[in-house]
Amino acid sequence: MLTHRIALVRACFLLFAFCAGSLASAAAFTNGNLAVYRVGTGSAALTNAGTAVFIDEFTPAGALVQSIAMPTAVSGAQKQLVAAGTATTEGLITRSADGQCLWVPGYAANVATATVGSTTSASTPRTVGRIATDGTVDTSTSLSDFFSASSIRSAASDTCNAAWVSGGNGGVGYVTFGASTLTSLVSNTVFNLRQVNVSNGQLYTSTASGTAGRVSAVGAGLPTTSGQVATGLPGIPTTGLSNAFFFADLSSAVPGVDTLYLTEEGALALTKYSLVGGTWVSNGTIGVAADTYRGVTGVVSGSSVALYATRKGSELVSLTDASGYNAAFTGTPTLLVSAGTNKAFRGVAL
Repeated sequence: MLTHRIALVRACFLLFAFCAGSLASAAAFTNGNLAVYRVGTGSAALTNAGTAVFIDEFTPAGALVQSIAMPTAVSGAQKQLVAAGTATTEGLITRSADGQCLWVPGYAANVATATVGSTTSASTPRTVGRIATDGTVDTSTSLSDFFSASSIRSAASDTCNAAWVSGGNGGVGYVTFGASTLTSLVSNTVFNLRQVNVSNGQLYTSTASGTAGRVSAVGAGLPTTSGQVATGLPGIPTTGLSNAFFFADLSSAVPGVDTLYLTEEGALALTKYSLVGGTWVSNGTIGVAADTYRGVTGVVSGSSVALYATRKGSELVSLTDASGYNAAFTGTPTLLVSAGTNKAFRGVAL
C-alpha cells in the first residue's frame, strides 16, 4: 500500500510539473515587452538544416520573461515550425496592427531536415504561425503552393484573422487563417522580398533585388486580390539589401507616417529617413556594415523613438532617437542581451 501511495504521489507530482511547465511556456505576453525570434537550442552548431525556433519575451531592459517553443512535431492540424539555422534573413516576425497576436514564419519540417530552405513547398509546406497575446500558439496555417525551393521570411497583418506573407520567391501573398493556399498579390517583378509589414493601414514590403525600390507600398491600403503593383517609396535607394523596417509619425504637419527606420546590409546599417515634400530623405545612419542589423521595431513617445534591433546575428540592442522629425539620427546602441552559443536572433516585434 505504501508503495502504491508513493507511486501515486510521484505521478501527481510529475503531472503537476508537466502542467505547470505547459502553462509557463504559454503565459500571456506583457504589453510593452519585446518578442524575439530565436533559432537554436544551444546544443549544436547552427547549419542550413531545420532548426528549433523559440519566441523569447524580454522586458525593454533585456530581462528574459519566457521562451515559447514552436512545435517540432505534427499534432492534429498543428504543423511544425522550424527555421534554417544559418538563414539570416528569415524569422522577421511582426505584431498585428491591432496588437492582438504575433505572426511567425517557418517551415513544416522536422528538426534536422537538410537544406530546409531549398525544399519544395509541396513536400515541406511553409508555416505561418500565430501566437495570441495569451500565449496560445497556432500553426495550422501552412502553405503548400508558395515559396517553393526558397525561404519564407516574414508574415504580418492588421488583425489575427489573415496575414500577408513574403519570401525569397513569389513576392507577397495573402492567406486566411487556417488555409493552405495563398493568393499572390503583386503583378510586377518584385519577388525576392524580406519583410512584409502593415503601418497606418498600408501594406509595405522590403526587398534585396529588382528596381521598384528597397521599400515599397503594395497596392493601396491592405489589398487581398491579385494584380497589385509594388511601388518603391520615392527617395529610398533602389539598390542594396534592405531587411526590417519601422515607421513612425513624428510630425503633425505631415499626413500619416513620416519617419522610417530601415535595416540595411552592405555599406549601411540602421538608417533613418524622413518624408519631406513627398520624398524620403536620409537623416543619417547608426552602426557600420559589420553590425549587420536585420530586425527592428520601436515605440514612439512624443518626438522620441525608442528602437530595438537585432544585429550581428546574436545581439538585441536598444537606442533612443530623440532628434525628432527630419533631424539627424541620434542615439547610442546599448546591448541588452546576447543569444548565446549556437543560437541566433532574427526578427523582433513589440
